[in-house]
Amino acid sequence: MRGYQLVSGSSGVYQAEEARIVQGTIDTDHAGFSGKGFLNLGPADGSYAEWTVPAAAASAATLDLTYANGTGADRPMDVTVNGARVATGRVFPPTAGWDTWSTTSLPIALKAGANTVRVTSTTAAGGPHLDRITVR
Repeated sequence: MRGYQLVSGSSGVYQAEEARIVQGTIDTDHAGFSGKGFLNLGPADGSYAEWTVPAAAASAATLDLTYANGTGADRPMDVTVNGARVATGRVFPPTAGWDTWSTTSLPIALKAGANTVRVTSTTAAGGPHLDRITVR
């Protein structure tokens, strides 16, 4: 399990390898990821990744999740911000392969200070591979 890492800067990009991970690994065996690797969530209901995202003030934002799903089935995940569920069973549909990355977006609300963003697998198959999140 990895510890929290507070990543700051104006980009709002948080790599998978910067997350606190439960039941997953950082891998590099598929092309096209950014950073040093991507998150391969374990094949378990409840595997998750969590990032700490700072905000100067409370605000509405958009959360972009960049993922790959080389299976033929959706890989749903719950998305929470500061413990509040903002998406239940959010579908991450198949991409053209594990080397093909796609982005899905959803609106979120941030509070001033540190915010916790978590994505959690909701099936025994686990979630998709996650490359990064972007908060904008």
